[in-house]
Amino acid sequence: MTESPTPDATPGDSASLKSSVSSFAVSHPERLLAAMQAASLASILAIFWCGIASSSSSHSFWTLPNLMAGLFYGNASLRPDFGFHTLTGLAIHLLLSTAFAFLFATAIPPTLRPLTSLLLGVLGATTWFYVLDGFLWRKAFPPLALYSRRPSIFFSFVLMGICIGLYSVFVRSRREPQISV
Repeated sequence: MTESPTPDATPGDSASLKSSVSSFAVSHPERLLAAMQAASLASILAIFWCGIASSSSSHSFWTLPNLMAGLFYGNASLRPDFGFHTLTGLAIHLLLSTAFAFLFATAIPPTLRPLTSLLLGVLGATTWFYVLDGFLWRKAFPPLALYSRRPSIFFSFVLMGICIGLYSVFVRSRREPQISV
């Protein structure tokens, strides 16, 4: 059984908070699973945001995934329609988001307060954007580096940082609270 706070403790009581945090032990696989859930949500939101931004500028909704497919298909991925190239681009986006989420979950403990974790997630995701933009996309994804809209992609990474920064919420939702007598 876990230690419960005393009945007269207020929710903001630091002793109550320390006892609840110290009883919150999470294994590494649980952290990685929660990070994968957060990365999936982040990928969906990021692709949706970039699709809306592309549609508003008279491009195809699938512009970003098709550009990301340029890793395997080169300039043949510059297509306006949904196809096999798009699925490849979506898989690459999910892979990059999951890699960031695993790195984040390994470095940041889920015992942090959600706001602190969220801010670290946004900071980490914007750093991840600049690493990808500066090194990977210019070398491996030339069509993405040339034809993408950076502000919309940057904001999609901020959304990704918010989702992945709150991976601790997914960790805590997996743990069933125990009632002490």
